[in-house]
Amino acid sequence: MGYFCGVDGIRMNLFLQKILLTSLLLLLMVYPYAQVNISMSVSPSQIHKNEFTTLKISIENSNEVQQVTPPSFKDFIVLSGPNQESGMSSVNGNVKKYTALSFILKPKRPGKFSINAATVKIGGKEYNTNPAVLIVSNTSSGNPGSNMPGNMFPGYNPMAPARPSEEFKDYIFRKGDNIADKVSRNMMLKLQVDKSSCFVGEPIVATYKLYTRLKSDSKLTENPSFNGFSVIDLTNQDIDDYTREKINGREYNVYIIRKAQLYPLQPGNIELETAELENNIQFIKDEYASSYGNDISDIFNDFSLATIPADGIINQTVNLTSNRVSIEVKALPENNKPATFTGAVGNFSLDARLQKNNFPANETGKLQVAITGSGNLQMLTALSPDWPTGIDAFEPETGESINKAMVPVYGKKVFEYGFSADKPGNYILPAVSFSFFDPATATYKTISTKPFPLTVSNPTDAAETDIKSVTGKETVTGINRIFNNRWWIIVFIGIAVITGLAWWMKKEKKQAIEIKMPDESETMLHNIVAMSAKNQENPLIKSETCLNQENCNEFYSLLNGELKTFLAQKFNTSEIEINTASIAVIMDKNNISNDTILQLQQLLRKLEWILYTPFERNEKMDALYQEAQDMVQLINTYSIRRL
Repeated sequence: MGYFCGVDGIRMNLFLQKILLTSLLLLLMVYPYAQVNISMSVSPSQIHKNEFTTLKISIENSNEVQQVTPPSFKDFIVLSGPNQESGMSSVNGNVKKYTALSFILKPKRPGKFSINAATVKIGGKEYNTNPAVLIVSNTSSGNPGSNMPGNMFPGYNPMAPARPSEEFKDYIFRKGDNIADKVSRNMMLKLQVDKSSCFVGEPIVATYKLYTRLKSDSKLTENPSFNGFSVIDLTNQDIDDYTREKINGREYNVYIIRKAQLYPLQPGNIELETAELENNIQFIKDEYASSYGNDISDIFNDFSLATIPADGIINQTVNLTSNRVSIEVKALPENNKPATFTGAVGNFSLDARLQKNNFPANETGKLQVAITGSGNLQMLTALSPDWPTGIDAFEPETGESINKAMVPVYGKKVFEYGFSADKPGNYILPAVSFSFFDPATATYKTISTKPFPLTVSNPTDAAETDIKSVTGKETVTGINRIFNNRWWIIVFIGIAVITGLAWWMKKEKKQAIEIKMPDESETMLHNIVAMSAKNQENPLIKSETCLNQENCNEFYSLLNGELKTFLAQKFNTSEIEINTASIAVIMDKNNISNDTILQLQQLLRKLEWILYTPFERNEKMDALYQEAQDMVQLINTYSIRRL
């Protein structure tokens, strides 16, 4: 826009500025009433297998976008994104303000891909975009990557190597090459941690990564058990997902073999165990690769589709072992440790409330205590409120809502205490206190609620016994009724006496011809009856319920938890002490045979292996449940023999 000079020019400039300001205000007034519109697109929607596409999520006419959740990119390599752009346009008076997120994607293979809708949260309400479809042909373009967004030079791929075949030279086995050397330079298994020092109860994230430039099929043969830690796995179950990282200037495909957050249970220098992978690696011989020229990359998408004879491919099995990492776990300080501290580490808030603060003496009151925050929530146990004289409390019920994908774990744990009052009256439930250690400040913190006034009234009429006075006319009427029906009563008593005599005579006759049972048999029978009565309540009931459902992904977690809870209660110890190492000592002190101890250790190892390994889960569920149930029965038998 030009500007006018002189006095008249200044007036004209001011006039134009007013017009522009007025127009802008009108646009801002019109915009809030425009309709919100969200959409998702891929451009181009048809590409060659070595080209790229841009996925864009657009939001029009909304300045209250709170969250955008893109679709799954499991079939793509994300080369760039999320990239954000925004702006405003006006066409024929129709004003549109837009915000967009875009991703540059490279497909992992040819085919037709249905991309699920993205989710956009606006003003507290969630909206879904349209899905999108991308078609990737099985042919390569003449210049791979030339359609890369932002490429200013058509026909030139800025991401391509100087010589197309160089990217894939590690797959080629040339004369004089050494297989062990090629594998060591192009494939490695690394253990990485987010920190090497922490307090007891403060989480560490351990990640086992496979870095590779080779074609291979890999299988986890040695899975770390993380003794000394409470473990929450974070491993992505889609083993085909990978990212790209550079080490010493060389680019690798990176697969996460296992990722877990570890909560140390005791202080000291703890060494994380190694993981081991068995890899079936494929090489193509140089004489066969050379016939493909610059299009050699097509071979490595799938060897089975390539027209290469069997003698043109070399298969080599190689085992890779990760490095070891030592973690310094610091003990929680003893100075200023509160009396109410029970091991909570993190940052928490406390809330408590009475279900009713006024109820009759024949009803049960309920106190709910909720702990919310981030930290070792999964390890928190019920608090111990100070109950006043005259109040009898029951064992609390526990519920939780925990997001274990967050580090540290975030969520809420709720303890509900039922209680009753001996007699009516006014009571004061003391404040509930909760202490935790905050690793961010390395200090203890104690939070408390307010005291709870409580009124217990007289029992309600419904609970009072409806007994009439046994006096006067009603008493006489009752006696008359009994007297008038005396013959029926006499007949009933006579039948009862005859039946009793017959039963007694039969019993005497049976005892006369029976041989008296030895003392040892009587003791065994007593034990079996006692064990049967004691085992009527199945300690693995949640696992059994889950087993009988069509889809229950929590079976192994439930079985592991219930078995450890049973063992902890049986041997009067904490669940933290139930592991393959300490359980042998505990059971040995209780005079349990070595065979049983070994069986239990093997069972616990199986559970740990399956629980933390995303392979072959369903077919083992029935057998493993039965094995755990047999172990429960066997341990119950030992428990009875000690009585």
